[in-house]
Amino acid sequence: MCENEGAGLRDAAMAGGDTAKTAFQSLWQAYYRRLSVFAALYRGLPSAERDDAVSDALIAAFSALASYDPRRPLSAWVYRIAANRFSDAARRAARMSTISVGPDVSADNAGEGFASRAFIDPPAQGDHAEALVYRDLAERCRNAIAALPESDRRIAMLRFYEDLSAVDIGRTLGMPAGTVRWRIHRIRATLAATVGEDTP
Repeated sequence: MCENEGAGLRDAAMAGGDTAKTAFQSLWQAYYRRLSVFAALYRGLPSAERDDAVSDALIAAFSALASYDPRRPLSAWVYRIAANRFSDAARRAARMSTISVGPDVSADNAGEGFASRAFIDPPAQGDHAEALVYRDLAERCRNAIAALPESDRRIAMLRFYEDLSAVDIGRTLGMPAGTVRWRIHRIRATLAATVGEDTP
């Protein structure tokens, strides 16, 4: 879903009936898997509750589309709602003492879904040796991302995978844009040192 489709999605949601139903399906198809990866980066959110949290976030986003400002990126707006919902769900889980502290929700594995996506894809065309070099670099990137602290993995996903600006990431995660820029710089430096080459 392109960002400039946000206004159309908002209008369709407000139209009601079958038009609104189609709009909801479009939002779901565009963001369900992406938010599932994002939810896995919330350490306090039990894996058994992630699907419900993602569904709740998408329903909340759809219900609030009337307030969406199409001058802002739709993805940043959706991720902001999701971040609030995931944080709330994690706090509720903590209060109910139902959080599993086993390896399935550990800091090392919480970003497994995101880390499985390479920042650097092998070239579409080129010789075999070059493709092997890029695949090796991609694997090292995945390992380096998985080793980042939980909060840095969230920033890395939003910046490098979703291509959000520091301002939009700050709005999504509730931190100043300057702090986000500094942490992006630190993440790049960490990845470059670990991987051995500059990341994109």
